[in-house]
Amino acid sequence: MKRSLETPDSIIRAAVRCLSSNGVGALTVGTVARRAGVSSALVHYHFATKQRLLAAAAERLLERRTAERLGALGSGAGLVALDRLWQATQQSAADGAERATLDLVALAGENADVGRLVAHGRQRERTALRERLPALFAELGAMPVAVDETAEVVATFLDGIGLTLAAGADAAVVRSAFDAFWLALIAAGQSGRRP
Repeated sequence: MKRSLETPDSIIRAAVRCLSSNGVGALTVGTVARRAGVSSALVHYHFATKQRLLAAAAERLLERRTAERLGALGSGAGLVALDRLWQATQQSAADGAERATLDLVALAGENADVGRLVAHGRQRERTALRERLPALFAELGAMPVAVDETAEVVATFLDGIGLTLAAGADAAVVRSAFDAFWLALIAAGQSGRRP
């Protein structure tokens, strides 16, 4: 009985790996079945359609990416949290999650289910950032200005940094931009200016 409960999860994990390594266009029931070590019929049994499989994989990918970012921010204080956020973003780019997320964002306009998942994932991340940023800024000796706007700016910046890394940019140069971004936010918080 345990195996049957694990099968949908193993299929979703295989679909996430497929999305991360090859993108949305390469996601097929057959490819996912091979990666999961099951038959295509079993994939259809658990997910009925490729669209449901895609939605399940997209949801898992977006949840994992958000959890990794927010886990990094919550795993230490001040600069430690920012270093861990950098590492999480770098890892997400290396494992293909950033590129896969961009694929999902592009698909969101054509696929309502994926659109809802992307919107929900973005909202969840921004809500968590709004909750974490005041403490992070206090740890860094600043006060966040316009927390809602700052959360939006941070989330968008992280998306851009992740995609830049995924595109193969020099990590040292991207890290310099990451550090400069946070220094600018901290300086704005110390002076009371908007970011």
